Amino acid sequence: MSNKPHCFTEADLNVLQAQAGVMNGIDILLTHQWPVQVMKFVKKPDNFAEPKGVRLLAHLVNTIKPRYHFASGPHYERLPYRNHKILHEKAQYCTRFISLDCVGNKTKSKWLYAFNIVPMKHISDADLRKQPVETTENPYIEIEKEKQKEEDKKQYFYTAGDKRKMPATRQGPDRKKEACWFCLKSPNVEKHLVISVGASMYLALAKGALQNDHVMIVPTNHIKCQQYLDDNQQQDVQKFKRALQRLYRANKKCTTVFFERSLSTSHMQVHCVPIQDTLLTILRTYFIRSPRNTT
Repeated sequence: MSNKPHCFTEADLNVLQAQAGVMNGIDILLTHQWPVQVMKFVKKPDNFAEPKGVRLLAHLVNTIKPRYHFASGPHYERLPYRNHKILHEKAQYCTRFISLDCVGNKTKSKWLYAFNIVPMKHISDADLRKQPVETTENPYIEIEKEKQKEEDKKQYFYTAGDKRKMPATRQGPDRKKEACWFCLKSPNVEKHLVISVGASMYLALAKGALQNDHVMIVPTNHIKCQQYLDDNQQQDVQKFKRALQRLYRANKKCTTVFFERSLSTSHMQVHCVPIQDTLLTILRTYFIRSPRNTT
């Protein structure tokens, strides 16, 4: 968290996103700075100097989706933009971005905005999702795609500092198993991260972990995902899960969150992360309301 006045960090925004996740929606968001690319898909007014935008704010706004976003700067009222992809996602309410000038500015630019708003919890879904004729596409789509690409590069057994190279193409389930980073017999597996080896599964530290106690349950042989496990292999996974739950409850007073992840490797990974019980409601809501966009 930032300890400097008038500053914020990505961690600050992550906390705000988590808090917003337990709400049914955000009616109004106030920020001092503009998000980057907010004027995309609209015509810029003549002689208008667009303030320098902040990329983190663009991601925040696109995640929490306020109905109204007010910022500081030259007066500007953007056309509303939609928060969903037509024909690909369920329709959502639109967002209006409004920038107001400083009070008593010399150019007498608009610094006050009066409007009536009914909180979204008192509006029917049908009325809330109505789209004005002039509604544009979401200006932050490219920002989210760039962020997605950055996150996809951060494999738990791969970081940008690795000397190993990612495969030139995705070879799917038929890729050479000796090249897999997770097969225990592969020369590429980093065995110093292995904690325990069972009959068909092993436990390993997660490289690029979300936190210090982040571990993974991984098949010793090449298996794509859990749906391909036989009964014995499923039992081995459950044994590791129960052991981790007891460990984190006894030593950390935490609940263990399990999630499966398999991107470029086509090798099953069940990730295990302990979290404080007080965060369970926020986490559950965040998983439900903020699924990762796949395009």
